[in-house]
Amino acid sequence: MNIPEILVANGTGAVLVCFLFLLRVRGESKNSVGSELFCQMLVVTLLAQATETISFLLDGVPGAASRFWLYLMNTVCTGATVSVGFAWCLYVDFRVYRSTGRLRRRHLLLGAPLLAVLALLAANLFGTGWIFTISADNVYHRGPLNSLLYLLLFGYYAESVWQVHKAKRDGVTVEFFSVYYFVITCAVGTVLQGAFYGMAFGWLSVAIAFVFVDSQLRSLRSYIDELSGLFGRKYMNYCLERIHATQEKDVYGIMMDVNCFKEINDTYGHGAGDRAIQEIGHILSGALAANSVAIRISGDEFMVLIRHGSEEILNKICAAIEQRVQRYNAAAPAGSFQLSFSTGVAKYEGGSVEKFLAELDERMYAEKRAFHAARNGHAVPEQGNAPSISE
Repeated sequence: MNIPEILVANGTGAVLVCFLFLLRVRGESKNSVGSELFCQMLVVTLLAQATETISFLLDGVPGAASRFWLYLMNTVCTGATVSVGFAWCLYVDFRVYRSTGRLRRRHLLLGAPLLAVLALLAANLFGTGWIFTISADNVYHRGPLNSLLYLLLFGYYAESVWQVHKAKRDGVTVEFFSVYYFVITCAVGTVLQGAFYGMAFGWLSVAIAFVFVDSQLRSLRSYIDELSGLFGRKYMNYCLERIHATQEKDVYGIMMDVNCFKEINDTYGHGAGDRAIQEIGHILSGALAANSVAIRISGDEFMVLIRHGSEEILNKICAAIEQRVQRYNAAAPAGSFQLSFSTGVAKYEGGSVEKFLAELDERMYAEKRAFHAARNGHAVPEQGNAPSISE
């Protein structure tokens, strides 16, 4: 066992992780779900680097105390290995689809095998030896089910690659980072550490992989609206250019304008206006279905773009947005602002995307005129009815 190499490798990895923490604290919105997931992975990585180093230092050291800490440190480090793979899958899924609703559904499915492995690790603490054992002379040995950890970890890596591949095929995601930077780097480190016990390749490779991902994400920020956490107008233009170039079919849009947003700013202050935009970001990202993306166009105007969609998916997203707005308003403290949208929907019928946007805009403003007419006690024009692509 090469203790100096272990200290240098994990020490270097810890420095890289701490550096990434500092960059994110200073540079990225703390309200972003993606940022929270990334930071959680960094925390787990830092914990794993510390516990792995301690376990290597205690390996072969006699005494009951050493035995206790060897079991505990190896259990935490092993659990962290598969936990990072699980969190990476969720992170990639959110970066691709930007949907917290989808994320909640996916984490239950992806988390089931992780819970099974964690249960085996808990049982291992009672001397089953399934995952690893500590011999009488306090030396670590891999157990018969240790290979399950590698299978699950590489399964998570394969799942993340598949999600990005599927999204690219469906035209859902911008080319914001290559999932292979993370997966290949981590996989190489994992294989080397598995082949050469006593060398600390694994967590250093994870730290390096996070550096690669972070550098790629900096190019993504030009597509992201920082306040809402949604994609911005630049991404909308990117998507519409691709749709026009390919004359893509089954594309639907939902254009939304926040009712009385100026009054929110004037009555409650611009800080409240910023909070309203943040809440709208949460509302829209949680209402998305597969192959849809929420965009802040500018100011208080938003859009949901659905590709490879249908009227059923369109109606489902509209209903989900309405339900989430109602839940927000019901839970809002007394005297605080309420949210509502004027909405227009349309289907892209080919040809110019400007015509598609104009149709969305026209229907949205028809509903907005109806909203203000009703608010001022005037008769509501016929166009103020619930939006429909068949109007």
